[in-house]
Amino acid sequence: MFRRDFLALTGATALLSACAARPPELHGRLIVLRHADRTFSMLNENGVARAAELPAAVADLKIDAIYCTPRPRNIDTATPLAEARNLSVTTMEASGAGTRILTAHPGQTVVWVGNQENLGFLYAELGIPEKPPVQFGELHVVTLPRGGGRPIVEERRYGLA
Repeated sequence: MFRRDFLALTGATALLSACAARPPELHGRLIVLRHADRTFSMLNENGVARAAELPAAVADLKIDAIYCTPRPRNIDTATPLAEARNLSVTTMEASGAGTRILTAHPGQTVVWVGNQENLGFLYAELGIPEKPPVQFGELHVVTLPRGGGRPIVEERRYGLA
């Protein structure tokens, strides 16, 4: 009984590790954050204020594209940054977003505004071992090296203290 459980656990761990391995051709920089503060499904007053501060939090970074899920709170969080950078906000479903974004923008810097439930999947998809930024105001600048290797995660904050 114990041997069978051990083998099943070992096999599951190997499968999860294989799924989390990022193909070496996927490289670039992702700025990853959860949408700003909300009440029910929309940004609240604090969220609107926090989203307005997002451009300042990444002012030192060149940004090539901005993506988010199609939820209004995600779009509303991304919009002040898009307007500040004269970029558009592109929406897409979260499943497989990391691979699609990095394939479309190799070596570039791309913003992803996600939700608490999908940021973990994004990190697993790309083999990022750290916990994703799921608290309001947390932001990660994730550098995915060319040729593979361990992602480098810089933690930042945006908006209200």
